[in-house]
Amino acid sequence: MTDITTSIKTSDLSRRFGKTMALDGLSFSIKENQIVGLLGRNGAGKSTLLRILSGQLKQTSGDIELFGMPVYDNAQALSNLCMIGDTPDFGSIKNINQFLPVMAAMFPAWDSALADKLIDRFDLPRKKALKGFSRGMQTSLLLCVGLASGARLTVFDEPSLGLDAVMRERFYDMLIEIRTLQPNRSFVLSTHLIDEVTRTLDYAVMIDHGKLMCQGDMQELTSGYISISGAPDAVREASTGATVLKQEEVAGSLVLHLRLASPGDKEKLMANNSIQCASMNLQRLFVFLTEEEEVQHANNK
Repeated sequence: MTDITTSIKTSDLSRRFGKTMALDGLSFSIKENQIVGLLGRNGAGKSTLLRILSGQLKQTSGDIELFGMPVYDNAQALSNLCMIGDTPDFGSIKNINQFLPVMAAMFPAWDSALADKLIDRFDLPRKKALKGFSRGMQTSLLLCVGLASGARLTVFDEPSLGLDAVMRERFYDMLIEIRTLQPNRSFVLSTHLIDEVTRTLDYAVMIDHGKLMCQGDMQELTSGYISISGAPDAVREASTGATVLKQEEVAGSLVLHLRLASPGDKEKLMANNSIQCASMNLQRLFVFLTEEEEVQHANNK
């Protein structure tokens, strides 16, 4: 029986371009009503996955479902999706006043009042020619569309391209606000900027070289990792049994970033008064796992 509690589900999903395997047996599932990070470096396979999800591209093998329905050539499944890409194209539409009615016709659950509010929050000029918009203004307008679309699933591909720091933070604040006001919606942020999106996320899927590295909520992902520092001998003794992901020396202290053998080991390390402990953030974890994947990928060539 199909699990309809998931927004996106892939099973052994692969896509080949000639000799290049862009997606390689990718399997993951995302529950509904969450803000999810699809995290990976440039070239990790994110864009290929989004093209398949939006029905623009057919997979070579495997399956992908959107709310329990296959997506390719399936208008019913795709009617639940708003995909905001990173390459704006407004065609012959002159300005925002012409643009918004077109978007309202595309999305059945379009919220005109919210769209107007968002246009004001992003300080976008309604009568200025769209062809004269800066990249940041173009991005802001597309973000307004995604947030106001009312779509059951809205995907933002690299949502902060061209935005300054103020507008980036304003977008993430608005995303959290709208998620609270419209709890039945799901959102995906596809990006390589991990630190920037972490505060908004309920769940994350990390991919590299078209393969799944890991997935989970924020606590699940980082619970098996820790960074410890202190006198070198004490740190080495405390790290026994753990996998060292990276070693650093800072002002005479030894710093080890560890993958723990079992979740209970974190409590033991935290109780060790001879060392200092710090939880590993998502950005650090992403970097370490990506470096591991890079080594494995090179060894498999």
